[in-house]
Amino acid sequence: MRDDPVIPCLIDYHNIPIGYIQYFSLNDLPESDRQMYHLKKTDNVYGIDLFIGESNYWNQGIGTKLLSAAVNYIFEILQAQKIVIDPHVNNTRAIRCYEKCGFVKVQLLSAHELHEGKYSDSWLMALERKKSLH
Repeated sequence: MRDDPVIPCLIDYHNIPIGYIQYFSLNDLPESDRQMYHLKKTDNVYGIDLFIGESNYWNQGIGTKLLSAAVNYIFEILQAQKIVIDPHVNNTRAIRCYEKCGFVKVQLLSAHELHEGKYSDSWLMALERKKSLH
């Protein structure tokens, strides 16, 4: 049984390791970690992170395809109502990918994450589950 609420996934593209994606239920996180997302309610809300470390694989739509597949899984199989992600404000490539997948900027998170020795601002971005017509 896993104690860590984060589900890690390595990304292989044509048998080459190029990145990492992880997802987690916000309710499974400690209260202090949930608070950093500034959400009043975290039931059925999942967080997700995506990183493609091999720059040769940037700007090819791979991140968008991976994120779309992960989003579909989290909504359809895990029955999430909302998914959040928190890219650094200056990570325009990632923000563009997330927006292509339907995420919208919700709130600026000041000094949100320690990155290379200093705290950086991030965007809280969210994607709501689409309502079924049935």
